[in-house]
Amino acid sequence: MNLEMEVWDWQEILESVHNGIIAINRNGEVVIFNRAAATVLNIPQEQAIGAQIEQVISNTQLIQVMEKGTEEYNQRLDINDQTIISNRSPIRRGNMIIGAIAIFQDISEFEILSHQLDTFKAINKRLDDVIESLDDGIVVADAQGIIVRANNAYQHMTGITAKEFVGKHVRDLLKQGYMNKSVTEMVLERRSQVNVMDVRNGKDLLLSGNPIFDDSGNVSYVVTAIRDVSQLNELKGKLAESEQIRDKYFRELEHLRSQQSFQKIITKDPEMQKKLEMSYHVANVDSNVLILGETGVGKELIAQLIHRASKRAKQPFIKINCGAIPPNLLESEFFGYESGAFTGALKEGKSGLLELAQGGTIFLDEIGELSLDLQVKVLRAIQDKEITRIGGKKPILLDIRIVAATNRDLGDMVKEKTFREDLYYRLSVVPILIPPLRDRKTDILSLVAEFLGKFNRKYGYQKWIHPDVMDAFLEYDWPGNIRELENTIERLVVTFREDCIGIDALAESSLWSLKPSAKDITSLQSCLEREERRLIADTYRITGSTRKAATILKISQSSMVKKMKKYKITAANSN
Repeated sequence: MNLEMEVWDWQEILESVHNGIIAINRNGEVVIFNRAAATVLNIPQEQAIGAQIEQVISNTQLIQVMEKGTEEYNQRLDINDQTIISNRSPIRRGNMIIGAIAIFQDISEFEILSHQLDTFKAINKRLDDVIESLDDGIVVADAQGIIVRANNAYQHMTGITAKEFVGKHVRDLLKQGYMNKSVTEMVLERRSQVNVMDVRNGKDLLLSGNPIFDDSGNVSYVVTAIRDVSQLNELKGKLAESEQIRDKYFRELEHLRSQQSFQKIITKDPEMQKKLEMSYHVANVDSNVLILGETGVGKELIAQLIHRASKRAKQPFIKINCGAIPPNLLESEFFGYESGAFTGALKEGKSGLLELAQGGTIFLDEIGELSLDLQVKVLRAIQDKEITRIGGKKPILLDIRIVAATNRDLGDMVKEKTFREDLYYRLSVVPILIPPLRDRKTDILSLVAEFLGKFNRKYGYQKWIHPDVMDAFLEYDWPGNIRELENTIERLVVTFREDCIGIDALAESSLWSLKPSAKDITSLQSCLEREERRLIADTYRITGSTRKAATILKISQSSMVKKMKKYKITAANSN
């Protein structure tokens, strides 16, 4: 076979390779540019051949690889909106570097390989120097089944030298025990690609055989690529580990959902009822909502109401307390991080709370406590509807509803340059101001009844509150609002020993100054009857049923009916 024919044969092999192949000479001129490379780079072969490599690929590293004489494997490169993985190696002739070669393919193929080993197709066909630059084993057989070429990688994998099998028929090698399966014979018989698994030299190998056809349609060569699948097994293991991590986050998400204790909102106040109507109305859209109000007025309950009334009700409701999480942890809690992003990070990485809220609602409580640096990143996430984990490069698209809340005056903070104006306007598309309890004192009696019943059930008591204490509650301004009222009721229930919580129970409370004077004190019987009437009326009003009311008060239904007649309580006057 003359030299010209030999070069032509290798050119055919080169053109059949699925991977893109580019080789340059010492002057940086493109000398090999196969069909696959032309397809990926969208550059005609005739335009690339002979051109300087920088004119073909502006961000190439082939010149550096050739000058340094070092290989680069699995290098990412963005070309024509595609991300490819490239292996680059210098081409040596003896001790002299005569050029460099790059073999590349779309990264999606590696993702396919990690899922389906049987679809793996990695066939690299090279000129002599090209073949020796590969880590994959390459074996070439002619149309008669005689081995004509094998690279050093193949010899290393199988533990046999080229002298032992080059020039021999694959059938003889099979009989002599050099191989367990003959991919070459399978390809010659089927005239198509064959992929098999084989064990040689104690290694699991994936053998991929491909026919090379001449102009007449006859098989002229069979090229077999051999790869140690340990790398694929590692990828498979990482995939399994990723699935375990995913399942772990799903379990954590379910745990977060199970901990959601959505509470009912109790109010008779007309202004507060308008706020609830507004909340129900905006729940039907995805506009950002900013809930304003003093500490303890129930801003989180409004956020929960908006979520429950929305189309996202069956999806997560995730709360981030911007004031409770240490500032140095807020960013990782918001956005999550990739493996090795920082010292102390979990090796498998972690999803952020914004990511865990996918499809649902994220509640940013105490939004006014965010640092300016984090305000910028939250604003970008809201505007772009995507985030990137710390240490990550792949953006994650978000489908979440934003509800924020604060007890601070964000307008003043904007003027003081402590809160970003653009973030303020992004969040306050629909502002809802919740009135303090001192402006809705008509709700105090209902709230006291609710909390008293709650803590009586929780601790197994039957405590009731003296009217004088109720009067003190109504006169007090409640700077801590509903939260202060609830905490006060719990404290009185668990600390006062008598079933009737009297005015003495307020001795250590700021409400003590509101105790009644001596002239307001009436007989014990009058107090008991007045309190009994109030309890009967309130319980019937809440339940709407004498049977249910009697069950709560632990009396018979007939006693309940008699007492209602005694105190002239009807459905009309129980409200």
